[in-house]
Amino acid sequence: MTPDGTLDGHDRHDALPDYYEEFDIPRSATADQIGGLLDKAFRKWSSRASRAPDAAKRREAEDKVALITRSRGELLDPDRRRAYDRALDRARRPAGPTQARPTPARQAPVTRPGQQPPQRVRDWLGHARTLVSRNDLTGALYELRQAVHHDDGDAEAWQLLGIVHATQGELSSAVQEFRRALALRPGDAFTHTLIARVHERHGDHGTAADWHLAAARLAPADVTSYIAAADNLYRARRYDESLSAYEQALRLRPGDTDLRDQIARIWSLRAEGAMAWHPGRRRYTVASPDGASTVRHCVEQALAVGVSDLALAGLLHVYRTEAARAFARTWRWTGPMAPVIAVCLALSFALPSPFDVVALAALFGLPIVMGVKPRWRHAYRGLPPQLRPQIRRVP
Repeated sequence: MTPDGTLDGHDRHDALPDYYEEFDIPRSATADQIGGLLDKAFRKWSSRASRAPDAAKRREAEDKVALITRSRGELLDPDRRRAYDRALDRARRPAGPTQARPTPARQAPVTRPGQQPPQRVRDWLGHARTLVSRNDLTGALYELRQAVHHDDGDAEAWQLLGIVHATQGELSSAVQEFRRALALRPGDAFTHTLIARVHERHGDHGTAADWHLAAARLAPADVTSYIAAADNLYRARRYDESLSAYEQALRLRPGDTDLRDQIARIWSLRAEGAMAWHPGRRRYTVASPDGASTVRHCVEQALAVGVSDLALAGLLHVYRTEAARAFARTWRWTGPMAPVIAVCLALSFALPSPFDVVALAALFGLPIVMGVKPRWRHAYRGLPPQLRPQIRRVP
């Protein structure tokens, strides 16, 4: 701070964060490029927040996630970005010499007899933010409790109080405080996201996904909410809903190969659900006519998305081949053939000519007729009874 009260270079940098420098974003980047870089940073730091070995590392990662969220609002909106760029340029401009201006003398406030002099109201929330930036969470908690005590309608104070409690691992208190903030500002997408992250840390991925989806509805242009919702739905094994969320994210970020691979992976899981696991062969096999059609459809949908994961692409081609060969007819030995062959052989010796010729023809013909079946039927018969799929009709 200079003597005349203006910000010097260091103070200006602290007052206005440089999102371009923080996240390696070129100043000439387009909105799509900025969104992609921020998505990459969000995945990096949100993953670190969920896997942090200690509270300090988790707090650092959560601060980065919050900074990414704020940077989206500044850089993805054209008007706000222009205003931010102008402010950043002014903040970077070195302060020139200024003339000291005479400071007018302040008159002491006039108080009436018996009246208490006016007292300055403490900025509890501002002090709390300063203490959080210094990692003094104990002091920040005191300031925030005072802030909500003096003004329980301050949504930002409740939100920051929840963030501090979540950082300290007090997740139940954090959820209650986030809900207080949400009651004051129901349309705040970031508060929905904060509640979702608490449920993620609890391992309740289904509930976390619902909160992420609510945040996505409030901020439909924020692809990270759709991705976070889809990831949690996938972990909760709600694959149909996860697929829908990933597809919505892909519409917002059509060039994201990770999203394409994840969509293809869900289609591969659907294909596996239409097949049966063969314990002897240790692989999935088509064991019903309906399963073959479903597998073929799922594989076509997965490959149409565009798969960059070579291992996944290879697995999909294996499933497609399995479905295509399901109706091919092949011969395999079955148990009932043995008594049929024995009877035909006995009849060929016992019957007089020309009936013995008929018995010999049956000896060779009946096993062929009994053993030639579609591949899916052979796979069905080769499965243990408890693993056989339900089929409408076995020809």
